[in-house]
Amino acid sequence: MKKLLLSIGAGLLIIGAILVGMKFWFKPDLVYKRNAKKAAKDLASASKVIEDEETSKIYTFEEASKIYKVDQSLLLVNQEHTIDADFPSDIVEYKDTGVLMNSCITEHYSDLSAAVSEKIGDKLYVMSSYRSYEDQQRVYEEEGAEIAALPGTSEHQTGLALDVYVSEFAGAGFIESDAGMFVNEHCYDYGFIIRYPYGGESVTGFTYEPWHIRYVGLPHSKIIEESGCLFDNYADLFEIGKYYEYYGYEIARMPEDRIEIPKDAQDVLLSEDGLGYVFVTIKTAEK
Repeated sequence: MKKLLLSIGAGLLIIGAILVGMKFWFKPDLVYKRNAKKAAKDLASASKVIEDEETSKIYTFEEASKIYKVDQSLLLVNQEHTIDADFPSDIVEYKDTGVLMNSCITEHYSDLSAAVSEKIGDKLYVMSSYRSYEDQQRVYEEEGAEIAALPGTSEHQTGLALDVYVSEFAGAGFIESDAGMFVNEHCYDYGFIIRYPYGGESVTGFTYEPWHIRYVGLPHSKIIEESGCLFDNYADLFEIGKYYEYYGYEIARMPEDRIEIPKDAQDVLLSEDGLGYVFVTIKTAEK
């Protein structure tokens, strides 16, 4: 009997160790890190270097911005990377609704909203979009640090973030609606990401917010979705100065004083990342 009890006890210890190991292995933030490493490898395998300088031209960001389209879609704003009170967000009014958002969002939010109406039969609303530095200060004082970001650390100040809802389903309850499920599963197809996904708290500083979407543009939203990485460490996937091919796009992260662009590139978009570099996104094929 004593041997049997010892065997059972040993077996329970082994099972317990396995369960603890599995819990650790599947710890959400560690899963994100593993996926991010895999994404980096996948991108590296699809990378290319422009070796012939005759096929490309080098600009400073100031020079390139006079030639190519520029937006703020890939600007990183968080507790470590802040923006000033007078940050020049590119804000416009959305379809005469009184809702203010970054100009690069409007068309894509319209497409996402139309998809919710068509596929779910519900109307998507915006509860909160652009907030000035002063507005964010007021929200922070009203809601507290557990919910609201400090002024200068909120993406709402850029107009790139939207808090969305449908009738009777807002905030944490948004995910309980069919529209909420659709947005969380398919916003990536429209250039948006769930900025604070489940399991990313240790990196983002915020718990899961299914209602908070952030525009980063295609194909970046799809890369983030497929890799499982967080936007906070997205830039780390790219080696500076190297182009990566991704399903009809070429992407590079370049120094602001040395942006190399292929001479034959037509559909070029530049976006500063807030870390001293510029993302170059070139659409090479119709998607």
